[in-house]
Amino acid sequence: MVQATSDTDDVTIKWEFDVTDSLLLQTLAYVSPSIFGGVAILAGGLLLWLVGSALLDGDLARAVGVVTFAALALLSRRYLPALLDTNVTDSLWNRYSWRGLAIGSVVGALVLLGSTQLHPMAPFAVFMASWVPVVLTAAFPTSGYADRAEGTLVIDDTEVPLEAVSAFRVVSIDTFVLCWLSYTRGVPTAPRIIVLPSSCLDVVSNLIETAPDASKREHSTIDRTERLIVGLFGLGLIAVGPLLWLIVPPGDGQVVALYAGAMFGLFGLILLWYAYSA
Repeated sequence: MVQATSDTDDVTIKWEFDVTDSLLLQTLAYVSPSIFGGVAILAGGLLLWLVGSALLDGDLARAVGVVTFAALALLSRRYLPALLDTNVTDSLWNRYSWRGLAIGSVVGALVLLGSTQLHPMAPFAVFMASWVPVVLTAAFPTSGYADRAEGTLVIDDTEVPLEAVSAFRVVSIDTFVLCWLSYTRGVPTAPRIIVLPSSCLDVVSNLIETAPDASKREHSTIDRTERLIVGLFGLGLIAVGPLLWLIVPPGDGQVVALYAGAMFGLFGLILLWYAYSA
């Protein structure tokens, strides 16, 4: 639930906001797990089809081999233990329900199947689009406080360097506001995206606007050599996709190149941004 408390003269205001406080966010939180659940359903269906086909052909060894391969893939140290062993403080089921995941997975499977009827690359677009809601929901729950007397803004136990904030953009969504903070160079670890209950926006925005202006302060936390190495490494990751597209044969190979290029390119862009902003 949303909790916002303040003292008598609104000098200090505190809030707690969870994804369950907004129906929109709760729905978005199911998008990515539903797509992954849809992939799992389709993979399970393919497994059953392969086993059934082998049994109908009277090839028991092939059926046993398919089941054994699937079991070994799930029991591999690289996958199942990593899924079971997590450092996340909140249980997965505090955010998701069995029924919601089951329904979402079926919907995800239908969406993936339907997208293949539109274009062979459409499942890729669906997969990439499913990561967009993760940006909005991954940081929940969120909490913080703003102290105007002390000139302090703290988001999830991390203090925002108000004197380094150069821009403050706000988008109102449902019962909350999504805020994007821009900083002068030299504060790469400061919170960029913060989420506030709508009732807290005026206090926080006023605190940011009245902070001492230090927008001209500009210094670097890394030297030129490190910046060059990080930038070249980022460019190399971005180049993975185009290179694979040119090297691999047309058809399925280019689909793999497209997926790999998107994933490596994302990390490459992050590294380039770090090389520029740090």
